[in-house]
Amino acid sequence: MIQLLDISKTYGAVQALKQAHMTVAPGRITALLGSNGSGKSTLIKILAGLVSPNTGQVLLDGQEVFIRSGNDAKALGIATAFQDLSLVPMMTVEENLLLGDEPTRLAGMLDQGSIRQTVASLLERFSLKCQPQDFVQTLPPSTQYMLEIAKAVHRRPRVLLLDEATAALHQDEIDVLFKILRQLRNEGVAIVFVTHRMHEVFELCDEAVILRSGETVKSGPVSDFSLDDLVYYMTGQRMQEAAAYEGLTHKAGQAPLLTARAISLPPRVKDITLEAYAGEIVGIGGLEGQGQSDFMRALLGASQIFSGQIHFDVAKAQFKQPADAIKAGIGFISGERNREAMFADRTIAENIFAGNTAKGRRFTFLKKSAVNRFANQAVDTYQIKVGRIQDAASTLSGGNQQKLVIARWIAMQPKLLLLDDPTKGVDIHSRLEIHQILRQCADDGMAVIISASDTDELMDIADRIYVFYEGMVSGMLEGENKTHEHLVACMMGVCHIQPERQEGGA
Repeated sequence: MIQLLDISKTYGAVQALKQAHMTVAPGRITALLGSNGSGKSTLIKILAGLVSPNTGQVLLDGQEVFIRSGNDAKALGIATAFQDLSLVPMMTVEENLLLGDEPTRLAGMLDQGSIRQTVASLLERFSLKCQPQDFVQTLPPSTQYMLEIAKAVHRRPRVLLLDEATAALHQDEIDVLFKILRQLRNEGVAIVFVTHRMHEVFELCDEAVILRSGETVKSGPVSDFSLDDLVYYMTGQRMQEAAAYEGLTHKAGQAPLLTARAISLPPRVKDITLEAYAGEIVGIGGLEGQGQSDFMRALLGASQIFSGQIHFDVAKAQFKQPADAIKAGIGFISGERNREAMFADRTIAENIFAGNTAKGRRFTFLKKSAVNRFANQAVDTYQIKVGRIQDAASTLSGGNQQKLVIARWIAMQPKLLLLDDPTKGVDIHSRLEIHQILRQCADDGMAVIISASDTDELMDIADRIYVFYEGMVSGMLEGENKTHEHLVACMMGVCHIQPERQEGGA
């Protein structure tokens, strides 16, 4: 059994944890819950040896232990799969999985036979469709996250820490992971499971520990909580107080703002036709790797299409680079905020203003007062919780980082906003806030296209849903056809719902 007692941690003037406590028992899966910024990741980092608490105790089987490094955690039998991957991108799958745990022969030489056997077993156990010699940087994000988890499980830990393990995974991968976690639980492993997907808590977990503003506000068996209870303890709000607004579809006879016809972008995008109207939210669904991200980036001009046509705002669009699309009135928000959307070491103000620079002339002098004024207005409008706008963007919680990126683009008032899985790893309260922002944008006349790995999110926010399967549209769902059953069927390629085409396309 591992216990954290009265744990406090401050970062400058920010108190991340305030006398927080948590107990994790062997053979139990404990959900560690809380909104972004509640202290979950800090608690995980303390157990992983990456952060030292200012005050408090960590007990293992009743004895106080001091975890000052990753090696200390490893020696105590604690393994972590991090939300920010610990994999080395330019190393192979094989090298990453066994890094620091390579089997050796008596002479100290690597045991190549044992390495091959161990890696093959891990890849099979986690149903990973990659080769041992593949470089990690060439693999899809979900495969990288599964490798991160496989690396932690390989260490046969007494305590396994999973920080947002399912945020980048698709349902088939989650099913594999949950099967493995149940096996580990039956073997007596103590598991801490951080997630923002509430249905996963009830499906998988035995216990729940809930943090709010750095404090433990509630803990107990999951069976003692309802969904409304969990949300209330996490956010201080009941779910009905933060219900998502149900939007309207576009008006009959209205011309589309964007028309994409027979877009091909080998190898993933083969023949995509899609329309988006001002004032509506269009969803894009599908299993991983069906062409969603490639298509979104083609609309932005980040990738050049092989065939097909794009019409935007009446005219034919030939964007050679994203800057051209931005100038025409298109914004883009990526769910991979650390890799594609945010400058972590730059200030909050600079991050918010960054999109504006793409619309201006190069080598133009920027006044600091203008940057700060623009940033402060966005912070106030979109309720981003910051210390000072001159702080680094990395000091913000995950939900506030994503709201920062969204504020950057919406403040520029684009005609069309593209979002590629924007709420991945964002807590339920921040997700509702983001949904409300996007709905308000649509109500104000903006067209929104959002790709999401979470089917519930698409059902909640989208007026219409295009489902991608093997680079083509397997179905377009709207009205009475927009159901979970139809969405899942189209994702598997066994549904072909195509309502009558609207007139007025470009």
